[in-house]
Amino acid sequence: MVQSCSAYGCKNRYHKDKDISFHKFPLARPDLCGKWVAAMKRRNFKPTKYSNICSQHFTKDCFKRECNNRVLKENAVPSLFHLNKLQMK
Repeated sequence: MVQSCSAYGCKNRYHKDKDISFHKFPLARPDLCGKWVAAMKRRNFKPTKYSNICSQHFTKDCFKRECNNRVLKENAVPSLFHLNKLQMK
């Protein structure tokens, strides 16, 4: 299954040559997962184990370096979304 971003209007999909990472919703942490969903402002969105948000929706300070890899910090919340009026209704 190809990874794609769950953010409204985002067309990012996994490609090995792109510098975009995909991050699964923290379903095991309901409070944090709720913050992710609220930040997206998608009506009636319920994440599943297959839902992802791409790295372009997180600020640079949401990441840390581990063994030369960029890793999402434990309590990071996505905040970079291009919202439109229809989406927020």
